[in-house]
Amino acid sequence: MMKLKAFITLALLVMIATSCVKIDLLEDTGIRYSTVPSIGSADTLWTQIGLAKEIININEQLVFISGGENPVPIENWNDFKPIFPWLKNIDRQLLFDSTYFYRSPGVSSNCSYCQIHMDYKDHTWVKLAEIIGITYIPDKTDLNDVEPGHLKIQTIEKCQLLYYKAGSTVYDLTDNKGNYYIMHATENGNPSIDVDLPEEWTISTRVLNTPIILGPFGGGDYCYYNIVGDHLGQGYHQYIYANDYFPE
Repeated sequence: MMKLKAFITLALLVMIATSCVKIDLLEDTGIRYSTVPSIGSADTLWTQIGLAKEIININEQLVFISGGENPVPIENWNDFKPIFPWLKNIDRQLLFDSTYFYRSPGVSSNCSYCQIHMDYKDHTWVKLAEIIGITYIPDKTDLNDVEPGHLKIQTIEKCQLLYYKAGSTVYDLTDNKGNYYIMHATENGNPSIDVDLPEEWTISTRVLNTPIILGPFGGGDYCYYNIVGDHLGQGYHQYIYANDYFPE
């Protein structure tokens, strides 16, 4: 198992919310993946969440996180100014408790060196995620300003686990067809179930009796996640699929 460096004390790509990002419709990408989990669990190397200092390449739809030998100091982050096609990802209030980032997307699961690094503007960065495509429910809405009654589902590759501890209150979103999503982030730090959802979709809360470890899907080398966004700016990871493949 790879060793995590100390700098991975941060969390993940969450929702991509910048007016410059253009994401292809998933149906146009030809992507279809198995909904078997890609990794079971991680017994060690969990790290607490913190500020994820992320930049996005809007041409290649890649997300890199500050890390490596020379990350951006947190006190310098506000003044850090990437240059096109790089943009800063937005800051989010995260709802899970800890995380485990085990390799960069596109790297084989039997890797010896599991992270892809780059140098940019005098600092070092680690490849965290790749944006694959987007699906709109029930039909197209604004990518950056989702309309009430609509949802966007971004399919990404991200080899990372999320941990929700026992006793946590979690927010479950479902289409009532066997697909379930757990809220992982909000814009304002105040999760809400007062959401205008598409027909047949519902949201509810529960308290965890046992922890949840949420991992990606696809099996083998793949690390696919579906990330849902609602009109309140709340984000959810899919953790149960109704079918053996996505999209069905």
